[in-house]
Amino acid sequence: MTQAAAQTLWSLIATSLATLVVPGVALFYGGMVRRKNVLNTIGMPFSALAVVSLAWLCVGEGLTYGRDGVGSLRPLFHAVMASLALALVAGAIVERVRFLFFLLFGLLWSLLVYGPVVSWLWAGGWLANLASLDFAGGAVVHLSAGVTALVAAVVMGKRRGYGQVEILPNHLPFSFLGAGLMWVGWFGLSAGAGPASMSTVTTAFVAIQLSGAAAGLVWMAAEWLQRDKPTALGMASGVVAGLVAISPGAGYVSPLSAVVIGIGAGGLCYMAVNYVKLILGYDDSLDVFGMHGVGGAWGMVATGLFASTEVNPDGSDGLFYGYPYQFFAQLVAAGAVAAFAAGMTLLLLKGLAFVVSPRVDESAEAMGLDLSQHGEKG
Repeated sequence: MTQAAAQTLWSLIATSLATLVVPGVALFYGGMVRRKNVLNTIGMPFSALAVVSLAWLCVGEGLTYGRDGVGSLRPLFHAVMASLALALVAGAIVERVRFLFFLLFGLLWSLLVYGPVVSWLWAGGWLANLASLDFAGGAVVHLSAGVTALVAAVVMGKRRGYGQVEILPNHLPFSFLGAGLMWVGWFGLSAGAGPASMSTVTTAFVAIQLSGAAAGLVWMAAEWLQRDKPTALGMASGVVAGLVAISPGAGYVSPLSAVVIGIGAGGLCYMAVNYVKLILGYDDSLDVFGMHGVGGAWGMVATGLFASTEVNPDGSDGLFYGYPYQFFAQLVAAGAVAAFAAGMTLLLLKGLAFVVSPRVDESAEAMGLDLSQHGEKG
């Protein structure tokens, strides 16, 4: 097999693995909502994969990279990444958002928010020229989606009865299956975002496994100390936090650094979900900001601390390896992406609300979105 054929084969495998993450998100989210909303919750990530894939392949890739790349495997991979970003956003506004509004918002968001961020970091834009590093989407996918999710949750308002009635998951085994698919699929996310040698891909694989495992154990330990019992959902949530946090640095950091990043992700995301959210009082239904916004931001900052050219000569040294500038570049990238995503999301939500009502009425919410939006029962 020629080198070109081997690279093409690996790109196909990586894209297939990456695609697994979207149904993984669907099941992970679907298990955590109430039974009357399970089909709608699972359906939004799947609809994101369909709508955004077409939008990215037909329009987004050409706007971001130019027409020369359209038709290669790269736009297919980026279509999956764009779909994943929107799928994540859905988790913050489930159980109250109108399905039509979500589709229209997602179409515009993928082109007007996600596309420019891709251009800045992965297509030679100003953050790339600043030498900011994002190996597999820590800022491009997770930070942009997490901040968008927070803004959307605040603008859309709380679920009916939030904080007054108990809102319990309908089927946590779904969530575990989803987390498992995400963990496996994450290995594909580590390889297809850009050209990388197989040694770098191998480094990323190891980093992903170690960070996810470390974060899962830290989250479990925190719950054990606070509540006397570790929850199954907490373990899965910790793993996801670790996978998010290692994304920007997976191909740039050593295995030991990946463990440290995972430990930080488990602790920071646990505090964001269990304390910050309660203090501020916003209703991010499935903790998208606490997991992906906080995890993505920590991952970008940690890359600026732990990146090493001994691990990847094509990368950079971080602050702890004698190059403070890289830490600065990562801070700028994280701040710029967060600010842009927040501002553009607010404009899109407010503008689109003049055309389509963003959330269902009280009777439809009480009935459940499976019946009111789809005419089905989960």
